[in-house]
Amino acid sequence: STQSTGENDAVRMPREIITVQVGQCGNQVGTRFWESALREHAAVNKTGTFDESMSAFFRNVDTRHDDPLEIPVGDGTSAIKCLKARAVVVDMECGVVNEMMSGPLGELFDSRQLITDVSGAGNNWAHGHEVYGPQYLDTLRESFRRSSEFCDSLQSFFLLHSLGGGTGSGPVSYTHLTLPTKRIV
Repeated sequence: STQSTGENDAVRMPREIITVQVGQCGNQVGTRFWESALREHAAVNKTGTFDESMSAFFRNVDTRHDDPLEIPVGDGTSAIKCLKARAVVVDMECGVVNEMMSGPLGELFDSRQLITDVSGAGNNWAHGHEVYGPQYLDTLRESFRRSSEFCDSLQSFFLLHSLGGGTGSGPVSYTHLTLPTKRIV
């Protein structure tokens, strides 16, 4: 966190947002979102520093280690080493995720935050809900937990998914039903 020096200024705290993109729709929209976020930050942040506004959606990491080390925001003047999206990427048919990872945004995502399968839910909500939901519940929860641990002050989860179909709606609704509704400390 950063403290202002003005008499009436409050303590400022970054508010991180974890993006959860699920299914073909969620991942295609997510790809456009990340392209826009990077363009927007590059237009404003000409010096390439990692500041509070960047930390809302991105992590700055040192990738020389097997488990990349987190570089804190500090005073907002440290250089960007390697940006990683605060994201969990889910699809039960791996085609869209593979395409995203082999494209220009591939380096942006932490491969440990990718959850994929091979066959897909086939645009069938029931299959996604009743098969993939229970099968991947613990993996999804662990990814949410891991992403949350990299946050100083988690504000929210930004969910990108479809409401109809298979993966975007089925496992999401199953997982949502099992999440606690109270704050866990």
